[in-house]
Amino acid sequence: MATEEHRGVRSWPPGAGAPTRTGEDGMPRARRLALAEMAVGLPAAAWGARRRSLGWTAAGTVLMVHGMLELSYETVFPRD
Repeated sequence: MATEEHRGVRSWPPGAGAPTRTGEDGMPRARRLALAEMAVGLPAAAWGARRRSLGWTAAGTVLMVHGMLELSYETVFPRD
């Protein structure tokens, strides 16, 4: 089965890489990374709030917000 890459056809500039690479389950890597950031950010923020540590709370909040922004990016700019 030939793919665009095997045929030499590229829909993006050389060296830019594929815009959305998928894993084995078909989910784009960016979405998996965003979910992972949110999964790590929530306990980090909770740990910081429980320990009253501004640093852990800020780090967890930044991870959660960044993950949410990555997930919302596809909604604002859908793939073709």
